[in-house]
Amino acid sequence: MLHLTKLTDQLTSIYKVINSNFLISGISCDSREIRKGMIFAAVNGTKRKGINFLNQALKQGASAVLCDKKDAKKIKEKKINILVSDNIRLAISNIANKFYPLQPSVIVGVTGTNGKTTIVNFLRNIWINNNFNGASIGTLGIQYNRYNKQTKLTTLDPINLHKEITKLKKKKIDFLALEASSHALDQHRLDNLRIKYAVFTNLSRDHLDYHKSMEKYFLSKFRLFKFILNKKGLALINTDNIYGKKLKNLCLDNNIKNISYGKDKENDWQILSAKKLKNSTKVKFRKEKKIYEFECLLFADFEIENLFCSMILANITGISLVNILKGIKKIKRPQGRLNKVKVLKSDINVFIDYAHTPEALKSCLISLKKELKKQGKLILLFGCGGNRDTGKRKLMGKIAEKYADEVFITDDNPRYESAKNIRSEISKYCKKSIDIANRKKAIKKAINVMKEEDILLIAGKGHEKNQIIKGKYYPFDDEIIARNAILKRDLL
Repeated sequence: MLHLTKLTDQLTSIYKVINSNFLISGISCDSREIRKGMIFAAVNGTKRKGINFLNQALKQGASAVLCDKKDAKKIKEKKINILVSDNIRLAISNIANKFYPLQPSVIVGVTGTNGKTTIVNFLRNIWINNNFNGASIGTLGIQYNRYNKQTKLTTLDPINLHKEITKLKKKKIDFLALEASSHALDQHRLDNLRIKYAVFTNLSRDHLDYHKSMEKYFLSKFRLFKFILNKKGLALINTDNIYGKKLKNLCLDNNIKNISYGKDKENDWQILSAKKLKNSTKVKFRKEKKIYEFECLLFADFEIENLFCSMILANITGISLVNILKGIKKIKRPQGRLNKVKVLKSDINVFIDYAHTPEALKSCLISLKKELKKQGKLILLFGCGGNRDTGKRKLMGKIAEKYADEVFITDDNPRYESAKNIRSEISKYCKKSIDIANRKKAIKKAINVMKEEDILLIAGKGHEKNQIIKGKYYPFDDEIIARNAILKRDLL
């Protein structure tokens, strides 16, 4: 419980006070979660205004409402304390931090279009392998030891984020790797986190339905480094892409301490080579002036780059390179990230990946193409999500046409859009494609037409266990459907 006076510095003003002595038991933006003594934060979404749910919040026992001045003037209810902020999202983050102030001593924030999930999971595993109490929060949920709590968002809302992080600290978690999505950064969800290390992986087209331009998308990522990273913190930047170079220059201009990694020789940590062996890959790299080698079970260039980033983070958070390299062969891919569908006594090559951006799809296809046998074909099955950046569809259609030998276009998560229209927007730029709306039927068809020397990539949904159609969530798992299709094929 907190007294109202403890929160006044987080507000623009207290518009109306019925009881200045009231104790606040919590805060929520969801009127359904409100209980007696809580603040209802009336946040406006893309489709609905938060203030429209005030009556429900009052019935649930709300003692105060947090809103902007415009909405405050509309409130006719007399028995409610009205708190005003010019930036409600920032105020929520600030207040959440008051209620849940505990945090692990080392927090790593990872941002970028691709690679976030893999990096935080690799890093958590390296920490655990070296007896560091580590956890990760991101697309795959909240994970530590054998605990795995699923979440709906890559980065939680600030209230639940602070609540979960405080729980982790109470569980003696000292090291946390966190995915920092562009939406979360733009909406102040990570403000007040004491981030010691901030990572930038890459930037390519995604989320332009929200950010509207690549420049705004980039600037949302820059918030992590300029406004959230500790003043004495360290930025780790992949400078192999133009946005990485731009970010490094901005860090230098703003006196943000940073180091770089990637394949360019100017980097502080450089990948020198990656040689494919029979069942592994031998990687040679440079740390400043010293050369090192390791073997890993990964084969794709982008996977090795993500593993390399995780190794650097493990090193700068306190683990010696000798100990990191000892256990690197134990590191496995996270769920839904270039996972091979394994079926006993079957040699068929089916891979599942979350690739849902043009660059991620291209990287997967290029990597798998290198794994093909001489006569083999690379088969791709994918779709695009509805109510998201529509400009990606053309680009992904062109990538499929260029890099895959055969293409099946099917439904992803159409949400409220016409699934047929989405597929049509992709196939317009991929003339070799076969259109099969039903994803389950498409997977079965693709597996049945493959030959043993072929490789099939099922892209877009990865780890997801549902398909979203017209606002409803239907159970759907690419891996289970693919495995069953392989078993039935092998029986023929």
